[in-house]
Amino acid sequence: MLHNVAIIKAALQKHPYSELNHLIDEWIFNDRHRGMLKDFLLHEHSYSRIAEDYEMSTRQIARIIPKLEAQLFEKV
Repeated sequence: MLHNVAIIKAALQKHPYSELNHLIDEWIFNDRHRGMLKDFLLHEHSYSRIAEDYEMSTRQIARIIPKLEAQLFEKV
C-alpha cells in the first residue's frame, strides 16, 4: 500500500532520533537499505549524496527511499 510521502514524513518525524533508529534497525532487513534510510531520515542526506555514497544513480535512490519509508510507516 503506497501512502502520501508528506504524510509518511510527518508521521516518522514525530519519533525521536533514537526511536527512529531502532525502528529502522528492527523493520528494514537489508543492511544497505537500512543505511540508505538512516542517511536520508536521520542524517538528512540528499538523494544525490546517498547515490554517491552507495555508488548508485540518483534515480535508483529516488525509487528506493520512498518504498523504504512506506515499509517503515506501515510498522509504526
